[in-house]
Amino acid sequence: MKWIVGFSAIAVIVGAAATATVPAATITPDQAILKLLPPETQGIAFIDVAELRDAALVKDILAGAGLGILGKPGDLPEFMVATGLVPQRDVDRVTVGKINSREMLAVVEARYDRFKAEQFLKDKGIEPQIHLGRTVFPMPIDIQHGQRYDISAVTFLDNLIIAGQIEAVKKALDQMSLPGSRPLRTDLTEALRTIEAGSQVWAVGDFSIPDLPDLRGPAPALELLKSLRSGTYQMRVDQDLHARATGNFADAEAAKNLGDMGRGLIAVAKLQVASQPDMLHLLDGIQVRDSGASVVVNIDEPGDLLKKLKDLRLNRSLAQ
Repeated sequence: MKWIVGFSAIAVIVGAAATATVPAATITPDQAILKLLPPETQGIAFIDVAELRDAALVKDILAGAGLGILGKPGDLPEFMVATGLVPQRDVDRVTVGKINSREMLAVVEARYDRFKAEQFLKDKGIEPQIHLGRTVFPMPIDIQHGQRYDISAVTFLDNLIIAGQIEAVKKALDQMSLPGSRPLRTDLTEALRTIEAGSQVWAVGDFSIPDLPDLRGPAPALELLKSLRSGTYQMRVDQDLHARATGNFADAEAAKNLGDMGRGLIAVAKLQVASQPDMLHLLDGIQVRDSGASVVVNIDEPGDLLKKLKDLRLNRSLAQ
């Protein structure tokens, strides 16, 4: 019996040493997609839609809401009806590059009919331009809702849809024509090496408040976020949800103030839901720490808890 205990102790020590010395595997981005981004690109965000579709937790939540991957029937915009492209079903991956403060580029990997997509735009009276032998459609309006939109051009290339400001789209085509790829900024490539393999959503680089127009929160926190200089984000969904965000700020004081505020908000929230064990469990899964000029937020939430809370919210909505 003693040898079993001794052997177990040795196994634990060896296992701990191994996990401490072997770094976690990191992502391997698609170099053919990264090549489309010009070397001055400041930030990159990525969503593996196909992997999320297949994640057990996502499937369970959609099934519980009575949706499935196509959402509510009869609710497809005109472009989708005309082309047969349904993003929830046909889009596999989306990569967004922030080129500068004025230009962003979206590269969508999808299964769609290129002829139908181009014909739809021509039928709308949109005159295409030719750049390096490729057809580029200037987009004065949002084709799905008939409203003005930030995306001002789109081109369709086999299984890719490339959209963004017209100069950004042309830069992507310029990049594609090069015999080799020009390297991205060193800080971006180094940040990419911190994203763990299996992350279906991630972002690296220089992102600031103006890049997140829909961001909401307490005014003091938003004010502190103005000193955000760069950061990384990664999320993995399987049976559970795991996410980590790291923000690099202008100075250590800003990072400490934001870290203190984040921990304080969690503490206040726990007091407000003291009689709700599920909400307390949810808040326990959020950890905030600051070190130097950086703030790190870790989120680990059990899938069963998230599904339970979603069901409760859905039932309350139906009761109202």
